[in-house]
Amino acid sequence: MSRFERFFPWIFLLIPVTWAGSFIAGKFVLAELTPITSVALRFLLSGLFMLPWLLLTKFRLHPRFRDPGYLRHLLVVVLTAGIGYHVLFFRGLASTSPTNAALIIALNPFFTALAEVFLFKHRRPIRFYIGFVLAFGGAAWVNLSRGGTLRFNHSFKGELYLLAAALLWSVYTLYARKTKRPHWDSLWLNAYNYLLTGIILLPFVPGFPGLQNWQYISGVSWAGIIYMAIFPTAIGYTLFYIGVQKKGPGWAVTYIYLVPSFAALLELFFFKTAVTIPLLLGTAIVLSGLLLGNMSDKMIRIILRSDSKTTQAD
Repeated sequence: MSRFERFFPWIFLLIPVTWAGSFIAGKFVLAELTPITSVALRFLLSGLFMLPWLLLTKFRLHPRFRDPGYLRHLLVVVLTAGIGYHVLFFRGLASTSPTNAALIIALNPFFTALAEVFLFKHRRPIRFYIGFVLAFGGAAWVNLSRGGTLRFNHSFKGELYLLAAALLWSVYTLYARKTKRPHWDSLWLNAYNYLLTGIILLPFVPGFPGLQNWQYISGVSWAGIIYMAIFPTAIGYTLFYIGVQKKGPGWAVTYIYLVPSFAALLELFFFKTAVTIPLLLGTAIVLSGLLLGNMSDKMIRIILRSDSKTTQAD
């Protein structure tokens, strides 16, 4: 086992950290730009950032576009994870409260784990589902402890958009695991995913094709766009895709529950918000759920063996 694989669960923590950072960056970016503009620029820059690096370091793994299966896989990834999810998410967020949005999107791991059981007959130990419930409960607690409120209007339009977004992310996650081939390099596939997503969204950017308005974007907003292009997208989304391949969809999506806690910590640093006991308690519940659900049987046997030795020594 390589060092990367040995420490992969810890490296995977970069995902909730970088995704939480996108909430902070997004506050600055969306103060000047429309959601569709910020998403288009984010993905376009991410693809342009990754492709030159891959040409220099992994050119021999460049995909063969004559493979119809590869092109079909890439198209589905672009339409689900790139365009569909983000359009539905922002449409939903415009019609409901952030807390509603956070709790509905947090249902995504539930949909994914349930689909694994019924569609792929993927069985997991009961502690995985107990940990799953704990992690969701902790994430919900964190969202509410940060001052969020549940607010529903009579149409539930925003909630339906967000529910569709959560389901679509589950479709992407399961599809990415089911159809992936060993010779399809994850880095190249995601680089083209980001580039194509940005290109397809560009015609919907207000004022396109004229770019004269972009010169008035502030340095702070450009910094936010560049951050989102590199960290939550090029690093976070790509790492998530690799995690789906290596560990499975159900394992990968549970890390999403850590996003609210990391977002709260980043808000403390940038906006001087308070750290509360409910926030710390909710984070502890999320971590307990993740450890319980994702701990290997070998690790549990080691812990139980060490406990039994300690008891005998006493």
